[in-house]
Amino acid sequence: MTPVAILAFSTHPDDVELACGGTLILAARAGLGVGIADLTAGEAATRGTPELRRMEAEEAGRRLGVAWRTCLGLPDGRVGETPDQADAIVRIIRAARPRILLLPYPRDRHPDHAAAARLIERAAFLARLRGQPGEAPHAVGRLLHYCGHHPFAPSVVVDVSAVWAERMDALAAHASQFGAEGGAPTALSGGDFLRYVEARAVCHGAMIGAAHGEGFAMAGPVGLSGLDALLPPAAPAGYRNFL
Repeated sequence: MTPVAILAFSTHPDDVELACGGTLILAARAGLGVGIADLTAGEAATRGTPELRRMEAEEAGRRLGVAWRTCLGLPDGRVGETPDQADAIVRIIRAARPRILLLPYPRDRHPDHAAAARLIERAAFLARLRGQPGEAPHAVGRLLHYCGHHPFAPSVVVDVSAVWAERMDALAAHASQFGAEGGAPTALSGGDFLRYVEARAVCHGAMIGAAHGEGFAMAGPVGLSGLDALLPPAAPAGYRNFL
């Protein structure tokens, strides 16, 4: 497995595309290695077979430009129920050796998402210790929680305006979940949920004067070498919620 700077954990095969696809595109285009680890194959979903969802995930990863994508095969609907599930995550962290992890928010309404957040946090801590499975110990530098169903005030917002169309194109690869055709209607199909996804991005973007943004929550402050890192661009910015 090729080491990457950023490893994004997706509880189900479409979660990172919904929450932070633009950030992944920007990182990949900047030359940062990006990998995606789907914890489950989404086999409990109302629409789409595991095989179809795997193909959709591979295509979405290609559109995002990531270095690789893999599935850990944890049981959909039962994430975090057994202690050994952390071992699979420890192994991939040690193999990929990322500097940043992207993971779900721990208060998300979906029980798998909330459990995944706790499981990944535990695995990230264990990955630095001796006596754990996989390759040599590895310490991750930063954990960033992306926004799923549960809204929060983000610690960091990434301006994804320049790649918004590409980001939504990557999400469209998951046609079994969000397309009007392909099975019984769900809360995610038909277009209303995608309107919410864009509305959230517009709201996060307004926090930093951008058309679209992706927000992340994290523990602890970001260290700066000086206040110049906080200076706004010379050109007038768009509307911002905050001064």
